[in-house]
Amino acid sequence: MDKHLPTAHAPAEPSSWPLPATGQRTVIPPAVLDSIAGHPLCEGCMPHGVGFYPQARGHRMVRDNLADYLLIYCVSGRGKLQVDGQTHGVAGGDLVLLPAALAHRYQADSQLPWSIYWVHLGGHEVPRFFDEIAGRADGRIVRVGVHSRLAEEFQALLAAATRVQPEHLVYAANLLRSLLAFAALMRHQHDVRHATLDVNRVNGYLQTALHRRLSLDELAEATSDLSRYHFIREYKRQTGQTPMQAFQRIKVSHACYLLDITEDTVVQIAARLGYDDPYYFSRLFKKVMGVSPQRYRQERGQ
Repeated sequence: MDKHLPTAHAPAEPSSWPLPATGQRTVIPPAVLDSIAGHPLCEGCMPHGVGFYPQARGHRMVRDNLADYLLIYCVSGRGKLQVDGQTHGVAGGDLVLLPAALAHRYQADSQLPWSIYWVHLGGHEVPRFFDEIAGRADGRIVRVGVHSRLAEEFQALLAAATRVQPEHLVYAANLLRSLLAFAALMRHQHDVRHATLDVNRVNGYLQTALHRRLSLDELAEATSDLSRYHFIREYKRQTGQTPMQAFQRIKVSHACYLLDITEDTVVQIAARLGYDDPYYFSRLFKKVMGVSPQRYRQERGQ
């Protein structure tokens, strides 16, 4: 990997792709990054910006000189990357690794646009992480597969990076370390044989749909070649629950995380998770957790 490191906190340069209601994009101001630049718990690996672009039709980017490092995780759809005079296809389950100062261009496929998580990052530890993920010199695209845990790591980083207090940024920096280490682990295990239904692929797709309603038919079509009946049966055989039960639990788990680290109201959190009726959301939360969202937050604050 290119070992070039930026010498200062240049602002992250995300694309100007119009962000839909279910998309997310956060850029940490350079002045905020500079304020904790010497902190021993985050100086080696720090997010500069992070986002999620779902079904990003029309998304494209051209850079002659990338200011920092960039990691893209494609969870569905397709796109292409042009770098080092070559064009590479990108598909669901691929990581794109772009070191600092590298000229490149990329774009979503016009027919089946990708859904991607991305993070701009910097620090002296980042080149070593990129080398560990790539597993070989100059690897730009790495196949790791679609993993619910990796998508969950990005969701956690997205939530933490929206806060600019020093303690939240230290937490975000170490969430990023965890994300990079898990990506490297998944690269090592990418040849593991899959079952009839790839549950990790299903759960990864569920993570991308946290902020909206999702039908069982859409989920089955997007993540398998099975009929609706066989899809439910195989998922339940492997996990002990139906796909929709899993989706509810994933949403409630993320709601717990938001209740822990934000001051958002229950109504706001419900809306962020695609629930128009906060009372229905509260009943669902209590069914899964045994307590209401309000009680959960109170008990955590004791």
